[in-house]
Amino acid sequence: MEKKITKIIKKNNIDNTNYENFNVDNKPKIKLICSAGSTFTNWINILFKIKFKIEFKFIPRAILTTFATFFLMPFVILEKIIYDKKIKKIHVKSPIFIIGHMRSGTTFLHYLLSQDKRFCYLTTAETIFPSIFILLNKLINKFMNFVLPLKRPMDNMKLNNNLPQEDEFAIANICPYSPNIGAYFPKNIDQYYYDYSFFNNVKSKIIDKWKKVYKYILQKTIYYNNGKRMLSKNLINANRILLLKEMFPDAKFIFIYRNPYSVYLSTKKLYKKFIFQNMSFQSITDKELEEKILNFAKAGFKKYFQDRKKIKKENLIEIRYEDFVKKPIYHIKRIYNKLKITNFDKVKEQFVQFAKSYENYKPEKYSIDNKLKNKIYNELKFIFDEFGYEK
Repeated sequence: MEKKITKIIKKNNIDNTNYENFNVDNKPKIKLICSAGSTFTNWINILFKIKFKIEFKFIPRAILTTFATFFLMPFVILEKIIYDKKIKKIHVKSPIFIIGHMRSGTTFLHYLLSQDKRFCYLTTAETIFPSIFILLNKLINKFMNFVLPLKRPMDNMKLNNNLPQEDEFAIANICPYSPNIGAYFPKNIDQYYYDYSFFNNVKSKIIDKWKKVYKYILQKTIYYNNGKRMLSKNLINANRILLLKEMFPDAKFIFIYRNPYSVYLSTKKLYKKFIFQNMSFQSITDKELEEKILNFAKAGFKKYFQDRKKIKKENLIEIRYEDFVKKPIYHIKRIYNKLKITNFDKVKEQFVQFAKSYENYKPEKYSIDNKLKNKIYNELKFIFDEFGYEK
């Protein structure tokens, strides 16, 4: 058995992780519940806001989340007492934001750029437990080793507790002003998406609270990594460009896009294979989900096309996914040149070696019937036209 596990580890090129708790069939012994890393006050706030509307089958998950967040509360307080003053002194200088619609290749781009050790980022463990990852780092990593599979269920990308992760998970586990809360409660997902992606018709004090939380998360990541430059992946940030420019005037943006057909089908799989199985406390029908995916894509891309005009040309680069995966090193060099990130040649070999580990990776191929294909095209035609994808 140990030899078999070792072969899987080598095949997946995963480092710095304790593998003894992983099953060889890629299934962890218990499922990770993302909300379990929330602060207790945040979790209770969320429950009151949705009026405790939890489906019966998800009540055990809600009880476990409540118990976990209550149990961790003293450690949350202690970590703030010890580290907050130091964290809040950190200056977030020229952060790099990877943005784009979900399922557009942001994860591979994030993994690859993280090979430049001058950057820091939130890991999977740190995004789930953003309030205690300094104080209880070893304990959290042991726990994450126990609950994480070797690969992500929606796309078979490598997964472990030390790999870079999307920082929206951290926001959702500290404050209720995140679209990710809509993934917990999909019957309310529209409200969470539109309110906390775009912050339209939202009180200014809520926006200020969100800004304070997000800045704190970035400061904490930089502090924990001894002042390195922040490399963030957050898909929702494509809708928050103006806010981010206001907070970080010297911010850099990397926008990656992909064929809308693939994005739609892969997004649906993500919701069904990961989000609804690991995050949700409610259910919605396939038809409801399909409509929401299309509506969110329309709203998100319209917002991005509008706001990208206000980014200085030297601070934004757009990458086509289909080109990027064919020549990843070439496009990483483009990113470094356009955004004026120095010393590409000194870190090129790290990029090359990491890219080699994905040479045999093949994204899933999807079949699509003409009715659905026409619907996606008609709804998202402006995206096809903008990026030059054919019907």
